[in-house]
Amino acid sequence: MSELDDIFTPLSVWLKDKKKVALATVISTWGSSPRPVGGQMAIDSNGQIIGSVSGGCIEGAVITEGINSINDGKTRVKDYGITNDMAWEVGLACGGELKVLIQPLNIEDELVFHIVNNIKKRELTKVKINCLTGSRKIDNSITNQLSYYDKQKNEFIHIIDPKPRLFIVGAVHIAQALISIARTADFEIILIDPREHFATQERFPNCKILNEWPDEALSNFTLDQATHLVTLTHDPKIDDPALIHVLKRNIGYIGSLGSKKTHQKRCDRLLHLNFSKNDLSKIHGPIGLDIRAKTPAEIAISIMGEIVSFRRQNNDK
Repeated sequence: MSELDDIFTPLSVWLKDKKKVALATVISTWGSSPRPVGGQMAIDSNGQIIGSVSGGCIEGAVITEGINSINDGKTRVKDYGITNDMAWEVGLACGGELKVLIQPLNIEDELVFHIVNNIKKRELTKVKINCLTGSRKIDNSITNQLSYYDKQKNEFIHIIDPKPRLFIVGAVHIAQALISIARTADFEIILIDPREHFATQERFPNCKILNEWPDEALSNFTLDQATHLVTLTHDPKIDDPALIHVLKRNIGYIGSLGSKKTHQKRCDRLLHLNFSKNDLSKIHGPIGLDIRAKTPAEIAISIMGEIVSFRRQNNDK
């Protein structure tokens, strides 16, 4: 679910309200699919929806099948073709094919609440679904890191990751642009800067701000592979404690702003603190993709691009 919206939390509210619900999940794609494998949409008996399976191309048809599943209590798998004309109407370049699993749910479905609990705890959930019977169970023996459809067994393996989270150290101009872009990409964002006159709600509205030293702030969080960190201050007193805290931990992307010369000095300092060259290789520095960025907004784009590239490369292994 790392690339997808969390629909399980609002879905659990529907179930608690005793709504009759169906859950549609993209289990296989071909061509230019508007949503990845694992994309989901919840449907109630009145046709209200949460989420999306196609960006608007086939939602109407899936809603109809969802209501059918609610009424007859049966799981179904449907194949949909998205023509180029259909794709064009909703702003996509070209069409493709989707295989969608549609399942009826009710308040007794404890798995949804288990998934919601894991999301809150930032724990991975691995679900095995029989596409014929609709039976679902947690299976921690699954070793795959990505959701996939097993055609021979007619099973869908759904890997539900914690939501991607980005810690930004340094309440600078680049941070303002980066927060905006990361929010659009559906990251949870936390800004850390002990300088209270820089890190304010006036400069960073609707952003979680921690006016603490980075190592102290980070120590209060569970850091996982869906957690990413960028340091932007150029000040070793602020940036280095953050790097020291995360380098020995198994987190995602780590990047630090600064020139090649600045980064070399940073690495020299950390080497003297008994970090290895392998540890230091985790730091992307100078930070960001080389797009010859100059302005704060351009630099923020290059940073976010590098984070996305890092996540894609590591998720596809």
